[in-house]
Amino acid sequence: MEEVIKYFESLEERIATLEAELASLEAEMDELKNRPEPEPQVVEKVVEKIVEVEKPVEVIKEVVKEVVKEPEPVAEPVVEEPVKEEPVVEAEPQPEAKEEPAEQASPKAAVYGKPVDDIRLAISLGDRFLYQRELFDQNAELMQRTLTDINELGSYEEAIMYIGKHFQWDTESKTYQQFLVTLHRRFG
Repeated sequence: MEEVIKYFESLEERIATLEAELASLEAEMDELKNRPEPEPQVVEKVVEKIVEVEKPVEVIKEVVKEVVKEPEPVAEPVVEEPVKEEPVVEAEPQPEAKEEPAEQASPKAAVYGKPVDDIRLAISLGDRFLYQRELFDQNAELMQRTLTDINELGSYEEAIMYIGKHFQWDTESKTYQQFLVTLHRRFG
């Protein structure tokens, strides 16, 4: 058991280290945002570092959640006592309590994630750079304008039509498919 505890403590230390690295990289990103347009190679390197740090942190957190469980209580020895016979008294029937169904997340939320009112809230920093690079040809202004327009639309279908009208994206690409998942979070 001590080995398991030490293992998870080392995982927590690693998470803390990775989170510190992520904070450092995010500070570096903020500094880069205030500079004139950086060269694409610099942005790619920073994005790669962020992705390197974000993925292991999430994986480690998931592993810790799955593996760390509450210890099962140890049952105390049962000492049998002689049973006293008591007269049987019939109780009046009680009305059955109706159980209210527990709220469940919608199947779409389980697949696409929690719905959002603003599509920009559904896009992580790493995905923001990925979409900007692969879908919007490094044009941050075009991406922001497009996201604002998409937010004003009323449905997922309208968003797909908008994208088809304004862009010639490869619908088979992994990035495009990932963007569609983001759209689902916005329009459920």
